[in-house]
Amino acid sequence: MTTLSNPLRPRWRRAIAPVALAVAASLLLAGCGGNAGGGSGAQPAGGTAQEAAVPVEIAEAVEGTLAQPVELAGRVRARSEVAVRPQTTGLITAVHVEVGQRVRAGDVLVELDAATAQAQVRQAEAALAAARAAARQAQQAAEGQRLQADADYRQAELAREGAAAQLEGARQALSALEQQWKAFGCEAGGPAPAPGGTGPGGNPDGASGSGAPSGSGTGGSPGAPAPGCSQLAASLAEARAAVRQAEFNLRAADVRLEAARRARDLARSGDPAAAARAQVEQAEAALALARRQVELARVTAPVDGVVAAVHAQVGTLASPQTPDPLVVLVDPGPARVEADLPAGLYGAVTESTPVEVVVGSETWKGRVAGKTLVPDARTGAYTLTVDLVERDGAAWPVPGQPATIRLSLQGGTRGILIPVDALQEGDEPGRGTVFVLEGDRAVRREVRYGTVTSEQALILEGLRAGQRVVTRGASSLAGGERVQVVPAP
Repeated sequence: MTTLSNPLRPRWRRAIAPVALAVAASLLLAGCGGNAGGGSGAQPAGGTAQEAAVPVEIAEAVEGTLAQPVELAGRVRARSEVAVRPQTTGLITAVHVEVGQRVRAGDVLVELDAATAQAQVRQAEAALAAARAAARQAQQAAEGQRLQADADYRQAELAREGAAAQLEGARQALSALEQQWKAFGCEAGGPAPAPGGTGPGGNPDGASGSGAPSGSGTGGSPGAPAPGCSQLAASLAEARAAVRQAEFNLRAADVRLEAARRARDLARSGDPAAAARAQVEQAEAALALARRQVELARVTAPVDGVVAAVHAQVGTLASPQTPDPLVVLVDPGPARVEADLPAGLYGAVTESTPVEVVVGSETWKGRVAGKTLVPDARTGAYTLTVDLVERDGAAWPVPGQPATIRLSLQGGTRGILIPVDALQEGDEPGRGTVFVLEGDRAVRREVRYGTVTSEQALILEGLRAGQRVVTRGASSLAGGERVQVVPAP
């Protein structure tokens, strides 16, 4: 709630005509000097009586803008306030703090039943042990697979080398038989083998294995192939078949070698134990979670502070959704006050705005700490935060106490500022009188005034900056009296 001070304080005085008339009458009587008998009064030697000076206090009028006082209703807040809530659900088994107790970050405030969480820890530990055993077995199996793949590949290499050697031997044998075929003239109509030559089967003169000489077969015609060429032809056919078989065997060995190479590369590049290791990581995470649940059963202080409230009770069920926190901690340091700031005053309040804060019967100096950038959706007001300035030997107000923020806001029309005690209210609103010191006399001046606070009045017409006005003793003045300036007490 915002309040403005009363523009006219009770100590103001109206300029009353009868008072002025009474003063004038007394002066007239003093000038006549008559007595009750009608005779002339005695005059002091040397002329007329000396006029008595009226003692007054004065102040100088200055030009400026009147600070407008504003009061905001607020409440004392700790610089930081932490509501401690459980992060898990459980029965409260112990409460270790009480209101007013100082705690440090990490101190145990409340304990919850941890039996279920501890059982989950043991279960997670067993699951982790099983997962690690399975991972070791998978690793061993993977190593065995790699060794077997390497052995299979080496065996396939040897088989391929053997097939290649077999093919080479078959080709050499075929080439030798083909040369013999040509050497013995076994082509149709070819010459007979040369005398002394080696016939098929390694016999001299081209004789066959049965001992028949080349070119002397029964019923043979001159120029016909020797009878031993038939056996050579059969050997050539067998040699060609052996080459084809060796080529087939080599191709098969190449296929087996390629398959063995792929199997070896897969065994080397793959990770058969990856799934088992993932299960280990999953079991480790489950164990960490179970252990965390055990830790959460011990509710600790997140920051240093003083216990401001304890809502936890042994035997009750605590959960993160419980309306009241288990414990409330506040910062024991300098306090601050928060209040609703109307939108119309938002721009007028700055960090340099003079502030006083009233808490109970004590008044504190304050300092504007900040104001929110967006208004409250419900009230439309902003939140103003004021820090209290420390006083020697004074204890900080308790958070939650009601407080009043007093602001002196600059703004409005510029004019001449005088103490409010110097202004006398006239019959017409906004019109009044002041007594201005001219020489040693107080001269009455009619003025027009604007805003008035508990301390100052804003004069719009009738005064100049630098003029001295009477602040005390004006009740004894009517205008034109000689005055004596006395210092303010």
